[in-house]
Amino acid sequence: MINLLSEETLNGSLASIVDNLKTLMDSFWIYIVIALAAVVVVWGAYIGIRVAIAHKNEEKINARDMVKNLIIGIIIIFVVAMGAPLLISGLSAWVG
Repeated sequence: MINLLSEETLNGSLASIVDNLKTLMDSFWIYIVIALAAVVVVWGAYIGIRVAIAHKNEEKINARDMVKNLIIGIIIIFVVAMGAPLLISGLSAWVG
């Protein structure tokens, strides 16, 4: 009986946490996307300037590596941005 009561309490707590996470993500999602897009634009502009003013071969290689890292970072941000809501939905389905 105590075990059953503790499971219900745990499930209720998890459901409450998941509901709070959903509310938080819904209210801040657009701001998070805008902030990440702004960071990508500013960093992309910085890298573009570095590529444009690179004169030596070593500088050009470093600038190309920065472009590769930017693209990898954008892909990682996209995966995390798409995965977070799916993770929260999965948690709610698991709890509910």
